[in-house]
Amino acid sequence: MAIDHIHDGIVIVDRSSKIIYVNEAYSRILNVSKHKVLNKFVSEIEPGAAILECLEDREAKVNTMVKVKSVGKEIVVNINPIILNEQLIGAISIFKDITEISLLNKELEKVRKLTGIIYNDSTKSHSSFPKSFSNIIGKSKNFMNCLKLASIVAPTDATVLIEGESGTGKEVIVNAIVNASKKRKVPFVKINCSAIPESLFESELFGYSQGSFSGARKEGKIGKFEIANGGTIFLDEIGEMPLLMQAKLLRVLQSGEIQKIGSNSFDRVDVRIVVATNKDLEHMIEEGKFREDLYFRLNTFKIKVPPLRERGNDIVLLAKHFLRLYCKKYNKNLTFSENVIKTFKKNKWHGNVRQLQSCVEYSVIVCEKNIIEINNLPDEIRNSDMSKNDNLSKSDTLKDIISNIEKKQIINELRKTGGNRSDAMKKLGMCRRTFYRKLKIYGIDPNLYGK
Repeated sequence: MAIDHIHDGIVIVDRSSKIIYVNEAYSRILNVSKHKVLNKFVSEIEPGAAILECLEDREAKVNTMVKVKSVGKEIVVNINPIILNEQLIGAISIFKDITEISLLNKELEKVRKLTGIIYNDSTKSHSSFPKSFSNIIGKSKNFMNCLKLASIVAPTDATVLIEGESGTGKEVIVNAIVNASKKRKVPFVKINCSAIPESLFESELFGYSQGSFSGARKEGKIGKFEIANGGTIFLDEIGEMPLLMQAKLLRVLQSGEIQKIGSNSFDRVDVRIVVATNKDLEHMIEEGKFREDLYFRLNTFKIKVPPLRERGNDIVLLAKHFLRLYCKKYNKNLTFSENVIKTFKKNKWHGNVRQLQSCVEYSVIVCEKNIIEINNLPDEIRNSDMSKNDNLSKSDTLKDIISNIEKKQIINELRKTGGNRSDAMKKLGMCRRTFYRKLKIYGIDPNLYGK
């Protein structure tokens, strides 16, 4: 039956509470053989069960958290009475296991309280972190708390969800976690979900068996999960994963098994999963673009990387780090002027660390003296005060005013689309030729707003 392959547990009882059907997920989640419960009465197995209340008051129970005392599990249930010709004939309960999530969230809350105590004491050293964190630059309280959480979860095999705007350095955190984990000497596979065509997703992640479809390799293909067996797989931009693949990923998280295209068997894999996103997954769930059950699974340990504009003096620390890096690369010896430092501190850095890095490299390249001044900065940074305040000089001509508005609108659309040129030009109503001509005229680099 198709219902047997649903990931959520399902139990159907008649009006006397006798269990007349359970699916495979029921047995897996509650660790109880279906043959041990079929034709038994819930009133005897689990007195006080929520489904008994439903039979009594004929009221549906929606997203109700319940503890199954007989097996020590916490579940979220949706229970509905089954009524035919105004007669109650039974009830159906659909549920999902949240035991692991509940326990991990409790532990995470303890960790968050602990880190709050630690960093309220103004500790600003990386010395207490694993060695792999030593090269990460930043001393602000919120960023240090982020690193503390990462260092705590690193040695475990827990699934980790890392959230943060584009360019905040999520991959830097991932690399530090992996290098401090028990799996650091085994495969580490990175996948950018936004770069894989939807039609190739399944074969890329799980592979395919010999002769499974026309054009397939004779020897088949090994998927990324199989390559990562025994190690870690990093799924970047998880919000770009198609819904069908989200369901298949959920199965891997729940059972630790993968199924190649064209194969009738399942293969077990021991893979730690770390994911990252710059999107609001909870909002995507509301829009029906991301599975809620997958989000619960991925959200067992969440780390939110703060945007650069909220990291205080870290902006200057990072700018000076990149200055040393690019002075060495381009064989120069430069410093920042005070005005440049002030501009860096005032700028909103919508592209975060990535934008700051590009800005510093550009400045090092164009600077012909020993000090980087305001006029050495990219246009969008140099004019940031005007962009922030929307103030235009009284001396601006109508043409200047229109150009400034047009430039700002292009930048806004690039930010909204994550640097996607095609989407931006479509929303702006520009043809490709005009769009790229405007980018050149205004000195706008779409890569600064990319994923």
